[in-house]
Amino acid sequence: MHTYQSLSGTQKFLDEIQKKQWRGEIHSTFKRTINIICTEGELYTIAAAELDNAPNTLRVADFFDRRSLLVEKTPVFSQDGHLVIGKIAAIEIQSAHIWQYPKIEFPPKQEYVKIKERIKQINSWLSQLESKGGYLLNTTQATTYEKMIHTMLWKESEQLLIYLKAKQLFQAMKQLYRVIGLGPGLTPSGDDFLVGLALIFTTVDYPYHSFSQWLINSRNELKKRTNTISFSTLDWAIQGESRERIASFLNELFYGKEEERLKEKMLAVLRIGSTSGGDMLTGMIAGLELTLALISDTENEKNGY
Repeated sequence: MHTYQSLSGTQKFLDEIQKKQWRGEIHSTFKRTINIICTEGELYTIAAAELDNAPNTLRVADFFDRRSLLVEKTPVFSQDGHLVIGKIAAIEIQSAHIWQYPKIEFPPKQEYVKIKERIKQINSWLSQLESKGGYLLNTTQATTYEKMIHTMLWKESEQLLIYLKAKQLFQAMKQLYRVIGLGPGLTPSGDDFLVGLALIFTTVDYPYHSFSQWLINSRNELKKRTNTISFSTLDWAIQGESRERIASFLNELFYGKEEERLKEKMLAVLRIGSTSGGDMLTGMIAGLELTLALISDTENEKNGY
């Protein structure tokens, strides 16, 4: 059995390996990630060194050279400060750097004009990119099926945003269930859009607390309507956490000053999965535009307009 060194991980995952009799099994394997489902049903991930940090994730050096031996249902357990995978590998966690998703604060009023300009610039950059699929599909290069899915995604998501803008949360909840699971792929585009939306609604000092509570209230039904991997990402977003590069992008969008740096952070998000990054980005922009529109409407009402 070969021993590998962990590079970084979340406090919760490291604590469970160190302090608990933790048990699970391999749920799914990919080129640079291995998902483990524990006996309580929660999903954890071992990720390659070149990937960024994420919730419930342990980044490990040189681990994926033996990926072919790591098959579904292989038992995984904690033992003496190591995460042991069958009779194949043991991952030492003592050297792991603890990573924590930063608290992202919703920007103050004085930033709103600048944020609107940054959103405008992002939309301009996105319009110049080659077809990414999902919400960002270039329909001139797409198949009939891709165009149909693209149209459905926007139709259902825009209706969701209409209900949210009117604060009709009961109707919005029913519409939410039309977006979840919509689109092909391991993490459907509709799910990824909702991840982006949730990450805006769960920022610190977000002005509309009812939106985050609306998502929490929808959690159990959402879980039934999509797959385990996709729901895990969405569930973390509902709790206000996501990947490191998402946090970096949001901080730059809210408070950044350099255009090239914003573009660099945006492109890093777009590199998540095949279309997932673009779909999450679309959700974040939609959530932010919705919020700014609601704030503007509130200000106009106060001023008697």
